[in-house]
Amino acid sequence: MFCTNCGTANRDDAKFCVKCGETLGDIQGEVKPSAAKVLKDDFSKKGAGFLKALFDFSFTEFVTSKIIKLLYGLTIFFAGITALIIIMIGFSAHAGVGIVALLIVAPLIFLISVIYGRVLLEIIIVIFRIAEHLAEMAQQGKIEKKHPDE
Repeated sequence: MFCTNCGTANRDDAKFCVKCGETLGDIQGEVKPSAAKVLKDDFSKKGAGFLKALFDFSFTEFVTSKIIKLLYGLTIFFAGITALIIIMIGFSAHAGVGIVALLIVAPLIFLISVIYGRVLLEIIIVIFRIAEHLAEMAQQGKIEKKHPDE
């Protein structure tokens, strides 16, 4: 069954759309809505989506998954700046220390920083993806919501 709001394919017994959360009922059918409507809706949502998520005080939408590439780029940039500073400090101390910093210490620090940053960002994105998938599963009714008093 396709959602008439966004065009996403859903299970036949689903009560809500997995993408937009629209209630699926008798008016939903086996026919997919027009691509023009779906594209228009997607483009209108994406522009305001990031800013809406950024200033969402209820934290119903995640910003981290949208800016993770930027965060990784910043990690590489600052690791490079750190390596350059180490090289400059090494050469300012002594030429021999500068060569060691240039050939061994700075590349090692750069690689360790980038690997560490990448692993941390991957852990963060996995946590956010788990949360997003659990929300989708809850909308589909695969996970029963428990009341706090149970």
